[in-house]
Amino acid sequence: MAAERKRMQREYRGSYYTYGNVAHELEPDYRPYYEEEERKERQKEAQRQEAAERRENRAHAWKVCFVVLILFVGCIAFMGMHVMVANVEVQVRQQKSDLTDLKAQNAILEAELAEQVDLEYIKQEAINRLGMSEPQSYQIVYIDVPKQSYTIQYASDTAEAETEGNSVLSFFRNLLTKE
Repeated sequence: MAAERKRMQREYRGSYYTYGNVAHELEPDYRPYYEEEERKERQKEAQRQEAAERRENRAHAWKVCFVVLILFVGCIAFMGMHVMVANVEVQVRQQKSDLTDLKAQNAILEAELAEQVDLEYIKQEAINRLGMSEPQSYQIVYIDVPKQSYTIQYASDTAEAETEGNSVLSFFRNLLTKE
């Protein structure tokens, strides 16, 4: 009996019947419930991050577009101001040209007027036609007029510069010829 007992113990001890092969499955058909939930949560988080990145990219693109638009408008304004300044410069040059032409014309007219004014003719007309006479010595009053008066003399400025240049040259000529 003891031998039979040992045999029975050997037979029932850890023995069970296995259908199919005895190799363990590498991937069981079932997965724990928490792994599936974690995977879904990771997917949702990834989708949220992608959506946030898309929003940030769109916002960044709008900012870049806005900056480019501002630069474009600034460049257009700069070019417009540059054109306006160039037009004003052209007008100023034209006005200066007109002014020099008018100054030259005034100088010519003054020269013609000075040539046409004959003091002897005026004196004869005043005495003969108008009955005027020359003032007596007690009627003459002399006043000192400063060299620069209230009148503006354009032609005399250039004439003075020419005479100064001529006088300096004549001064040096005189120094050389005296010795």
